[in-house]
Amino acid sequence: MGLDMYLEAKLHLPPYDTGLAPVREAIGRAIGYTPPTEKPDNDATLMEITGVTVRVGYWRKFDPLHQWFVNNVQEGHDDCRPAYIAPDVLTDLEEQLDQVSDDPESASEHFVSEGDEPMDEGEIDYTLRIVVQAKQLQQRGWDIYYRASW
Repeated sequence: MGLDMYLEAKLHLPPYDTGLAPVREAIGRAIGYTPPTEKPDNDATLMEITGVTVRVGYWRKFDPLHQWFVNNVQEGHDDCRPAYIAPDVLTDLEEQLDQVSDDPESASEHFVSEGDEPMDEGEIDYTLRIVVQAKQLQQRGWDIYYRASW
């Protein structure tokens, strides 16, 4: 076992959006669900899509980043629950990753790491790309969450 980390985007959808009928039908077929023909109030939308969740990023054992989220988003609680990430928090993370990318010696100013191993440049670049995507989704109305699993 080890540390698995996820950045997820969630979009809450309005109830009974008729534009989602084809999506509801496709999901119903995919999961083998057939709505009953007799329903209370003759409701034609028993299976309602209420939200969409998309994985924006995944890391394995990137402890400095995990500790950053614990300290800056989860108020020090490392409890594996999803934590909402406000837009300004993503901006802060992007700025700090940019600084570390430009000056690797500055990593210890922003990221806590066990041992003296430097942060991997590839992980920093990958994370920067994910943060930029997550910020774009936030601007389009998506909520961003971080969660980890041990």
